Amino acid sequence: MTVVDSEAFTAGLGCGAPLLNAVAGGKGSALDRLARSGFTIPPTSIVTATAYRTVAEHPDLAALLARLSDPRAMVPAQVVDEAFLAVPVPDSVAYSIVEAARGVGGPVAVRSSATVEDTAGASFAGQYRSTLGVEGDDAVLRAVRLTWASLWHPAPRAYRAMWGIGGDIAMAVVIMRMVRARTAGVAFTVDPGGDPDLVRVESVDGLGESLVSGDRTPEVWLVPRSGVRDDKAPQVVRAAADLALRVERACGVPQDVEWARDDERVWLVQARPITVASGDRTDPCDTPVDDSELTTNGIGETLPGVIPPLVWDVASVLVEEALRDALDALRGLPARDGRFVRRVRGRAALDLDLLRASARTMPGGSEAEIERQYFGVAADTAEPRARGGPRSLAHGLRAAALRRRSVVEAEVVIAAIDEIVATPPPLSERPDDDLLAYRRRLIALGGRAMTVELAVAAAAVAAYQQLTDFLLPHLGDSAASSFAQRVTSGAGTSAAHPATMCRSIFAGPTWAEAGLDAPGRAPRRDESKAARLDLERRLRTPRWRRVRMLTGQIVDVRMHLLRRLVGDAADGLARRERVKAAVLILGGEVRRVHLELGRRLVAAGVLDEATQVDLLHNRELAPALRGAGPPPVELAHRARWLARRQVEGPLPVRFTGTPDVAAPAAPTGDQLTGWAASPGTHTGRARVVTDPVDTDFAAGEVLVAAATDASWSPLFLRAGAIVVERGGPLSHAAIVARELGVPAVLNLPGSCAALDGRMVTVDGDTGTVTVHSGGTQ
Repeated sequence: MTVVDSEAFTAGLGCGAPLLNAVAGGKGSALDRLARSGFTIPPTSIVTATAYRTVAEHPDLAALLARLSDPRAMVPAQVVDEAFLAVPVPDSVAYSIVEAARGVGGPVAVRSSATVEDTAGASFAGQYRSTLGVEGDDAVLRAVRLTWASLWHPAPRAYRAMWGIGGDIAMAVVIMRMVRARTAGVAFTVDPGGDPDLVRVESVDGLGESLVSGDRTPEVWLVPRSGVRDDKAPQVVRAAADLALRVERACGVPQDVEWARDDERVWLVQARPITVASGDRTDPCDTPVDDSELTTNGIGETLPGVIPPLVWDVASVLVEEALRDALDALRGLPARDGRFVRRVRGRAALDLDLLRASARTMPGGSEAEIERQYFGVAADTAEPRARGGPRSLAHGLRAAALRRRSVVEAEVVIAAIDEIVATPPPLSERPDDDLLAYRRRLIALGGRAMTVELAVAAAAVAAYQQLTDFLLPHLGDSAASSFAQRVTSGAGTSAAHPATMCRSIFAGPTWAEAGLDAPGRAPRRDESKAARLDLERRLRTPRWRRVRMLTGQIVDVRMHLLRRLVGDAADGLARRERVKAAVLILGGEVRRVHLELGRRLVAAGVLDEATQVDLLHNRELAPALRGAGPPPVELAHRARWLARRQVEGPLPVRFTGTPDVAAPAAPTGDQLTGWAASPGTHTGRARVVTDPVDTDFAAGEVLVAAATDASWSPLFLRAGAIVVERGGPLSHAAIVARELGVPAVLNLPGSCAALDGRMVTVDGDTGTVTVHSGGTQ
């Protein structure tokens, strides 16, 4: 195929050989292709990239452009404009431009057409200069010069740097006859951020430039792609939609089309690939959507909030492997493939179907047990739990051995982590490979620590459940739960931790990054001993004494058993909190390595700040250090994607497919009932908090949140009471609330919507929240 002479200074549309991007720029070559396809385009000529390069070779400009090739150089747009206006334009170039403009006729639009403009990935919309209504030879030459200059303005230079675009770039210019537009606008063949089956048409009266620049608010019409002759839309809108769809068919990809209508027809002014896709591009970390039922219970405290790629790649793998190790030890790995830990819209969830499959595989397990563990009640369709038999006995023995081993492993892991953080090695002088190797060793230890955390958490839950089951026939459901909480209160109280520990998730931000001290031991009254004495008095009923006499117990065996169960439950909960803290402390050391890697990538010009290292994937770290990381535009996309997910709020407790992330409906009535998590009562003003750091939460207010994790502990110190939409008696919120003696009610969906600003009384003994009338702010 022959192409237009690259030495020519101007060229027309649709005549002679096709205009390539390197000659006519993105806009010019696209208009040439559309003209050859028969679309109605106003008379147009192209000032080629050759004309630009001829002028740019002038020594006075060449020195400036060499300086501007460095992205760090700061030169104001006015200085660049003055430089392009000052250098002479060769007579041959000036003559060609003037003749081309005269051939187009009438007032013209002088528009940019850079060789890196209007691509499928980067539109550069609004980055370069265009001038409308230009008349006269001198005015045309001046407008062309200023369009050339806009190639080197600060904004488009930053835009190119964001996209990682460099090399040999040039500026062609489109000279197009102005349309005497009565109406103009843009049409997107796929509605950006909306329904992919709709064409979005925006229109304004007069010239469309005011719409594109954002100076005027357009009328917006959504027209079905399958039937653009919808009578609801005006005729000009239907015509614009039809034009846009014809352009899409000609180009093969969705299009962003600029159009203008005069007294006779709709003109095609410009077309480029849509660079804002319908909806959100998925984040590579997110799990492909399938028909598995998922739940956020049981995972939200370990993997809380919206999790960036690097933190997800590290933390989720540790949790996944810990789950698999524990199930393997219990002979409960399911036969089918799949990941237990899933990521949906940036947040963690568990594959409930895979957990059910594990329960069916495990001797003595059942789906009903999964329902009880994660949701408090068994589903009607779940099979009853199998009891007795040699397989169940063997499973019980394996579980007991696993719990005993976890006690020893917990001390080993805690000691190893303490040794590492006691004298952390300097990082700044380490070569890249050594630093990455040190990181791998830390993560390997993190895998062992996470497995231990899961094992000791399971042991703590089992011990607590045994205590509750023992009390149930003697006290009833409500009192048994209340006493189990009271006699184990304070079990999770821990010594002060370093501010370098992660706030809530392994390898995530630390307390020091937030400018805060890590929460440690808080002053409180120790109620557990008094609660144990009270419990023993409550149990020594006539019936209790009668059973002792009938069984001939000289020593009260049941009371000894009770004390052992209380001790086991308290020790288990304390061990769980100690291991959890150790994991977060080790995660803080991994975080320190990540930030050091981030600083090196900032120095190399890959990142703008060290914390952006979280936007990289694990597999991208080493290539990025060698200068082969993802382009800046991809990192910018990931940051925007995470920000949008953050605004959406938590996932539902259980869901299938793509979840509805709308907040749960507010419960009605003056008395709301949840789970009693920490005893006591308090009356105060309810305050909904979404960020535990950036808040003006006042002491004595009632803290209301959708979900909490370890990073919320400092707020618990100030709260008069706590209400959380999610969580159960052994959640972090419940444990810390009981440590501090703060009344807490959990598992109260919709409480954020119902209680904010209201005067309420929180009763942590009964699990009720009373809303007082007339108590709104």
